[in-house]
Amino acid sequence: RFWLGFGIGGDYPLSATIMSEYANKSTRGAFIAAVFAMQGVGIIFAGLVSMIISNVFLIKYGGTPFDQDEILSTEPEADYVWRIVLMVGALPALVTYYWRMKMPETGRYTAIIEGNAKQAAINMGKVLDIEIQEEGDKLAQFKAANEYPLLSSEFFQRHGLHLIGTMTTWFLLDIAFYSQNLTQKDIFPVMGLTSKAQNISALREMFETSRAMFVIAL
Repeated sequence: RFWLGFGIGGDYPLSATIMSEYANKSTRGAFIAAVFAMQGVGIIFAGLVSMIISNVFLIKYGGTPFDQDEILSTEPEADYVWRIVLMVGALPALVTYYWRMKMPETGRYTAIIEGNAKQAAINMGKVLDIEIQEEGDKLAQFKAANEYPLLSSEFFQRHGLHLIGTMTTWFLLDIAFYSQNLTQKDIFPVMGLTSKAQNISALREMFETSRAMFVIAL
């Protein structure tokens, strides 16, 4: 789970950055919103995959509820379920990795950071499937107005408040959003989405939890 979070945490902000750098001003907001909306789509599919796999094992190996037999209620096959779910989740990650490697650097980064307007025009032309003319004079004017290091007093004077504000709100949002994982075992039974732990087996709990997450995502 640590490495899963590490990978997602690295790709998640970069996806929005890449989209914002490729989009123009009129469509940038919609494109970035679409990127973040994919998280909801992913949660729905994750719940669906987990539901299907756990239900298949439940039908074949479903055991006795915990209150009837503590040992038989923990089916050994339950160990396979979460491993298979993780392996299935790796497939779209591999596809994403492949396309990341094939994707050219964004035009803004190539032009502004690397100072290569010609290559930036080529990269943008490949992605947008149109011919783009390089404008070296405009690039020179822009670089002259933004010629300062990332970790400099000039950077923090211009963008410090925006950076701190974004970091703080994102951090607080994550605390509120992901802390639900700690309390869902108490909330779901009250809502009637899952049974009490002592009344079900391990596979049944997997299936009901997956179903509850799927319903919440919808």
